[in-house]
Amino acid sequence: MSEAESAFVGSDEPVTVELEDQASGDVQANVVRMTQSAAENIEGEAVRMEQSAAQTVHAANVDMRQSAVAMVNADSAVVRDSILNAARTSALSLEDSVAGVAITQDAHLENSAAGVIVGQRVDVKNSRTIFLIGRNIQGDVETMLDPRGALLLGIGFASTIGLLSLLTGFLRRLLRRS
Repeated sequence: MSEAESAFVGSDEPVTVELEDQASGDVQANVVRMTQSAAENIEGEAVRMEQSAAQTVHAANVDMRQSAVAMVNADSAVVRDSILNAARTSALSLEDSVAGVAITQDAHLENSAAGVIVGQRVDVKNSRTIFLIGRNIQGDVETMLDPRGALLLGIGFASTIGLLSLLTGFLRRLLRRS
């Protein structure tokens, strides 16, 4: 297989790329199926990953099982038993997974953990987040920072930066006098 699989140029037939037990650089096809494989960049209409890893995935539909991806940009993504660093989707479903940051219209989290979730509609079942921002939030979410905790964290950061600034200014004046 070549380093870059070409799919969209002058082809009426959908191009399918199947990777099994191999590593690849860029993969570009209408349908990408990966099993126990790795790729740097994946671009396609439908991407299915099982026990695989990728740096970036750009697709209409992404289905991940026991996989890891740094960045997903998709219309819809279903993430099961996987790790996702960042996502920008219209619809995101996290099941028994971990996500860093996700910006989405509709999010469904079930038995999952996330750093930051931003969405219009968020449905949560037995999941935890650090920050959850949404217009319509349903379910039993456990956030690490509520509004009071976020305020206290901000005050703590501001106090620390102010104190460091004062100490730096004081040390500079002492060094000029010497």
